[in-house]
Amino acid sequence: PARDAGELISRIPGVSAGRRGGHGSDISIRGMAQDRIAVISDGAYVFGACPSRMDPPTSSMMPMSGDSITVRRGYQTVLDGPPAPAGTVSLERADSANFAEGLSGNLEGGYESNGSQRYASMQARAVHNGSYIRGFFTGRRADNYEDGDGREVRSAFKQYGGGGEVGLRYGADSLLSLSMEENHVVDAYFAGAGMDAPWTATDTYRLAVDHNFAEAGVFKGFDASVYGSFVDHVMDNYSLRTPGMMTMRTDATSDTRGARLAGDFAFGAVEVTLGGDYRRNDRDAVSYSSMMGAVPPTTISNYMWPGMEIENVGIFAEVKAPLTEKTELTTGIRTDFVSVRATKADALPGGMGAVTARTLYGTFYGVTETDQDETNVSGLVRVMHDFGDFSGWVGASRAVRTADATERGIVRAPAMGGGGWVGNPGIDPEKHHQVDMGVEITRSVWKASTSIWYDNVQDFISRDIARGQSGVLVNDGVSSVFRNVDAELAGIDIAAQWAFAPSWRIGADIAYTYGENTTDDRPLYQIPPLSGSLELTYDVTEWSAGSRLRWAAKQSRSDTSTVTGSGLDLQETSGYAVIDLFGTWQLADALMLQGGIANVLDTTYASYLNQENGFDPTVVQVNEPGRSAYLQLNFEF
Repeated sequence: PARDAGELISRIPGVSAGRRGGHGSDISIRGMAQDRIAVISDGAYVFGACPSRMDPPTSSMMPMSGDSITVRRGYQTVLDGPPAPAGTVSLERADSANFAEGLSGNLEGGYESNGSQRYASMQARAVHNGSYIRGFFTGRRADNYEDGDGREVRSAFKQYGGGGEVGLRYGADSLLSLSMEENHVVDAYFAGAGMDAPWTATDTYRLAVDHNFAEAGVFKGFDASVYGSFVDHVMDNYSLRTPGMMTMRTDATSDTRGARLAGDFAFGAVEVTLGGDYRRNDRDAVSYSSMMGAVPPTTISNYMWPGMEIENVGIFAEVKAPLTEKTELTTGIRTDFVSVRATKADALPGGMGAVTARTLYGTFYGVTETDQDETNVSGLVRVMHDFGDFSGWVGASRAVRTADATERGIVRAPAMGGGGWVGNPGIDPEKHHQVDMGVEITRSVWKASTSIWYDNVQDFISRDIARGQSGVLVNDGVSSVFRNVDAELAGIDIAAQWAFAPSWRIGADIAYTYGENTTDDRPLYQIPPLSGSLELTYDVTEWSAGSRLRWAAKQSRSDTSTVTGSGLDLQETSGYAVIDLFGTWQLADALMLQGGIANVLDTTYASYLNQENGFDPTVVQVNEPGRSAYLQLNFEF
């Protein structure tokens, strides 16, 4: 069982994840991560509140609260808000028109042996004439797990949350809905971080209307929504671990507010969507420290996110038009007007020798103006064709991504000979120019799909070590900075499945990503290696059983050097292969038992993207869990 949504999503072919503990897996799509991926929970954008990404937005996502999770690789539509060139992860809820009348829902609960993970969740809804009310709750608790060599890995956490939604169906298949949810992660231990997170809370609210006209002409309908997501995060080095001489704490918030209005038009067979959206993300993080070990520390050491406000107003148009009976063309264009402010750039921390964020920006980059404005134009064209025996598509896009709060404004001043970590307020936005193509084939007993893509990036926002590069004034060899470089990424994904005999099925997938910093002639950091899986399943009416091989090849294209590179890759990892066993038993029409053994051979391994293990000097990275048995019971009503 996945410990959070990030770990669950990483099991999708072509998606990888990095781990720093038992919770907060940070996903990567097409070799890109963090804010290059849009995470949308039922129409609401969520951004984590931890500058070190203990709480990536997928960590607060509760899969039980929705009906499906969709992953779109690359830039496929202009309708989803500011461009996310890597892709979009969206938790979606089904159209209530398809709900059965009356009361329905499901319950599930389970246990996993390694780390003693216990979890339970519930979802229930009552429906009448398409209107509905639904509620959901989930709770999960885990202790530290052990890797394949029996080493204990700091990974314990507790998570609980819930929420509800009310929907009123009216008129010609129109819907007004109001939803809210609350998620808490408590006492999260991290082997791959200098602090733990005793508290993270995420609250999300959304009001939406989807209106369709009864006698539609050209104007078919519109949808409008407003939302807010609010994240509070606390991390420290003394609540859940024994501190050193210095105690540290960071209090951080990430508040996102947004709105969207879009209209749907039809001109014969041509469908047009016109609209606009608004998104504002305010991030604030204040760090405290005490050289004397005071608990809690009270001296402000850094305004890590000095009141970073990023506001985005976008307008968009997308057209779908049939070129022939079997060919469809999709084109889209959007313009984003971006405004950035750092409201605490002149706030002075405490302690001797303290300097403001504005002073550090000037020292590192020669830039002291923190108010920035951008106008970014993105677009796409995509052609899909049904060849009869198979379908195919080809697309090209331009996606412009503005720098996030960390890349533009993070501040951790150099101290005691150690390096700083300073954002670049004058950084240029990334311009991704992607082309991709793919085919899907479906036959009676087998199916296969493949896609290949290429991304030429101008002004890729690269984290690096300060060595006096162009635009960087500091040359200390230890501080982390952000600079624009040019880059290239490319990759291929292949998946296939074959029902080779009655009840028997075999499936396989493979994904490869290549990344190169063409400005500095070195590999891009944090690019996962060639990886894939092979699965064999036997499935009859009342039960099923199967085995799965998960593997990754050696990754030798790494940016490990702290002398000439960024040092953000920890090591050139060797490959691994892990075997899982799984099965299901339909105990009754509404009752199913699932179980299995993950990592049957108790293999010791780490994902290439996993963080450095700061607690165990015998290993480099945070290792994945060793052998673990699990049971889960599902009940539907």
